[in-house]
Amino acid sequence: MKHFRIFFLFFLISAAAYAGDTDTNYVQRFKNIFAAKVFLNQNNFTYAITPQHNSAFTKQQLKDAEVIFNPYIPPTMGVSLNIYGIGASYTFKLKNDFLDTMGRATSAFKQFQMNIYGTKFGFEAYYQDYQRFYYHYKGDEELVKNYNSDIRAYQFGANAIMIFNGQKFSYNAAFNQTVLQKKSAGSMLLMMSLKFNELKADNLIPDSVKNYFGSYTELQRNRNYSYQMQLGYSFDLTKKSFYFSGLVAAGAGIQNQTYSFPMGKFYKIAFPLVGRGKASAGYNGKFLFTGIYANVDVSQSSIRAIKTQQMIYSYGVFLGFRAVKYTKSKGQLKADAKRQKEAEKAAAKKKKVKKK
Repeated sequence: MKHFRIFFLFFLISAAAYAGDTDTNYVQRFKNIFAAKVFLNQNNFTYAITPQHNSAFTKQQLKDAEVIFNPYIPPTMGVSLNIYGIGASYTFKLKNDFLDTMGRATSAFKQFQMNIYGTKFGFEAYYQDYQRFYYHYKGDEELVKNYNSDIRAYQFGANAIMIFNGQKFSYNAAFNQTVLQKKSAGSMLLMMSLKFNELKADNLIPDSVKNYFGSYTELQRNRNYSYQMQLGYSFDLTKKSFYFSGLVAAGAGIQNQTYSFPMGKFYKIAFPLVGRGKASAGYNGKFLFTGIYANVDVSQSSIRAIKTQQMIYSYGVFLGFRAVKYTKSKGQLKADAKRQKEAEKAAAKKKKVKKK
């Protein structure tokens, strides 16, 4: 229940996302009735565990003993819906894997995301699940034999995004295509995140490198709860309805790490370094939008005995359509009000003339 309360708090903060006016010379809002898009993408995930500070080995030997876990996921498909500014998407692995060109055993994968982006704030929530991994280390190729169907990694979390120049720059237009960026603009961003992730199996450390991991040789689970903050910059370069957008952010956090073994578990506090990058380019019209995109999230945390690193990245192509009508700008609303007053005055004068 505690986690759900936190997510609800993030959502309430972002419910005020549409507070504040935009500069209609730069940003044109839609009265979104409905928007949908389909996308084809490639998802990738890397989780690395590296031993440290073991006096029986050199730094290079410990570095070479780093174990890298990778799922094998052929291209996936997804569907995204946005109704009145609230978006949700689901990514799934194709049943027949007709885009698989490697012919290897594949990993199970699923992903769900939701978001709401406004003028000053944005909210994102997500869930990702990977099952069945390949693993390798230096001097060992990523072979079919290095496949463990017991390994599972999953994560979920929420991001609250503060947009400092929301009057002229639309995060929504840059990465969600439910608003139109009329002129090029950018903004500093502050992102606050709550995140849970876990990697687990009956035995995570391969026999060939167990000696390097000291007391962590029988590691079965690495579970992390973290709070993170990142500062970054995002931009949207636009010409007519064509655009190129990007984002770069970096920061740090505090993380509660749990290490589980057959005989018990213990906890450590770490301070992870984190980073995020996003890019998108394409066409954002009134009824049709399409383009390509790429996203990457990285993190690294370290305690005395081991270091863990994660990288999640994806890229793909999308096509969408929307049923919308334009909102009126401030100038248009003022002109409408002025015309109405003039019409009322004219009607009042006519009544006076008739009475005379």
